Amino acid sequence: MKKTIALFILLFIASGSVYSQLIGIKLGPVIGLTSPTSDFSGEVSDYYAGTKYGMKSAVNFGAMGKINIGPIGGRLSINYSSMSNSGVPNPSQPNSSVEVKNSILLFTVGAELGITIPFTSIRPYGGIDLLISSIGGSHNFQGTSEVSSNEIEMSSASRTGLGLAIGTEIGFGKTLIMDFSLRYNLHNLFSKSYEGVTASNDRNYAYSFLNDDADPNYSASDSKHPIGSSRNISTIQIQLGILFGL
Repeated sequence: MKKTIALFILLFIASGSVYSQLIGIKLGPVIGLTSPTSDFSGEVSDYYAGTKYGMKSAVNFGAMGKINIGPIGGRLSINYSSMSNSGVPNPSQPNSSVEVKNSILLFTVGAELGITIPFTSIRPYGGIDLLISSIGGSHNFQGTSEVSSNEIEMSSASRTGLGLAIGTEIGFGKTLIMDFSLRYNLHNLFSKSYEGVTASNDRNYAYSFLNDDADPNYSASDSKHPIGSSRNISTIQIQLGILFGL
């Protein structure tokens, strides 16, 4: 019995000594890869058809701050991704082309739950984030029916959503921590809208705004209003943070 109690105390002390390295405020830069999923992915032909945004993967970068109190943690971050794609938007016009760009400036505030592995400086965790995303971009159609052949800036829009994450912190010494994470972000979970001029027969309005909700004037027989359903804007991020304890 005494040996069991002694072992328990030893494990508790070891775990506490590791936590003492990880408790506190941590700040540092973050870099990673953003991959669009669901309706935010696809091809430029999907973008022209109004079904998806047609984005491809790109680098993301930003900064992150964390605070841990035992197994509970809080997280704040700012992150930027700029994605794009190009190709033939209208298969019936093989000489048509388009370049599409979308950027996401992402602010997150979240909570984490983690447990440090005894006798190590490794802390696996899971987390949930509230997302505030500012989304902008542009498109440049050339030789494509029913749209202008010039570059047009998309009006920026703000969206709110939720993110889920799993990750691991690895401590090196008392102040340096590497943070590896895999994150799923649904950027427009709580806010979608169609902002194009619904009464207009100008198809350019379908692409001049984020328009992640359905066009109220959509009709399968009316090519001027191609967006017939709401679209989810979601991404998967792989991130590496280099954090410094304060």
